[in-house]
Amino acid sequence: MKTQPLNKNIVGLGANSFFTDFSTEMILPLLPIFLERFLHATKTQIGLIEGAAELSVALLIALSGFYSDRLGRRKGIVVFGYGLSNLIKPLAFFAQSAGMIALIRIGDRLAKGIRVAPRDALISASTPKESSGFVFGFHKMMDGAGALAGSLATFALLWSLGESEETFRTIFALSLIPGLISMAILIFLITDAPFTPAPARRFRPGALPMPFYLLVVFQSLFSLFAMNYSFMILKAGDNGMALSMIPLAYALYNLTQAFFAIPIGRLADRFGKATLLSAVYLAFGLGALLMGLGSEWGTWLGFAIYGFFAGGFNALAKAIISDTAPQELKATAYGVYYTAVGFATLASLAAAGWLWDSFGSTLPFWIAGGAALLLGGVLYLCRKRFVHL
Repeated sequence: MKTQPLNKNIVGLGANSFFTDFSTEMILPLLPIFLERFLHATKTQIGLIEGAAELSVALLIALSGFYSDRLGRRKGIVVFGYGLSNLIKPLAFFAQSAGMIALIRIGDRLAKGIRVAPRDALISASTPKESSGFVFGFHKMMDGAGALAGSLATFALLWSLGESEETFRTIFALSLIPGLISMAILIFLITDAPFTPAPARRFRPGALPMPFYLLVVFQSLFSLFAMNYSFMILKAGDNGMALSMIPLAYALYNLTQAFFAIPIGRLADRFGKATLLSAVYLAFGLGALLMGLGSEWGTWLGFAIYGFFAGGFNALAKAIISDTAPQELKATAYGVYYTAVGFATLASLAAAGWLWDSFGSTLPFWIAGGAALLLGGVLYLCRKRFVHL
């Protein structure tokens, strides 16, 4: 009998992610601006804050994934991680320094690190292999839809209340509401998928297959040159976009992310996940180069193309891991993947901030765009090493 790809757990976890991202994206588009305008942080400081936050999530993913595989259960860890995150983020309301924002950002990402690997393993346990690209695409689509709702809510609040520091802090506080809704969905609608854990032993790298490690190498190299949302938001302002319009541009990014997530997943199931991953690399490269032009129209196009990239980057990687890693080591595999990408991201964001402060905003985007195009081409040429995907 063919398993239905969208069951209660998949839909429930998607709804939980929708409201969590609704909450998160009420805050994220404003944080770089809040840091720069009201807390007077440099680009290097912003890069270090974002890099440290991404490394924090990566390290905790590895630990929580390993623990989840040893425990034989997923839901309890997922609930704790989501709960901690949704309580920490609104504390930005009280922040008086860049250091306080750094603690809040790192705390939120630590909480994400606790939940991500067991959550992805729970999704994988509820997913037939032939539909893994579609299912992870659906989950990413729900992420993007929630992020779109959150960024549109932020745009509406900025438009109606003004661009003052008080408005920023009010929005931070209101982000608690969708966070609480997401927790209710997770607690009352999601069913755990217990399994018999493998015998306790030290992790052996040889237990995971070569296509997994090839994926880790490509994703880490890509992350070493890429930049995240914070520098795109700051670049939008540098390119002349009005502050009140930046959340709307960010909403465009979330719209394209949500729109393309499922089509990317379906195409990946049909033509190969590595092939589609190379396409999203190329998309990022094009978007970064457009942002680097310094024009407002290039900024709008850059946000739209970045949404296509975001709709596939991690979703395709998670689908590849879902297909290749043994059931009893899936969460561990997600942990290894995120740890490698996290270290690369820390180096990338710190370097991007220093380059911006030292040489201006254009150079980091040209470097990121050129590297992404090169890696996209190389990955396409290596796609047959993922033949069984």
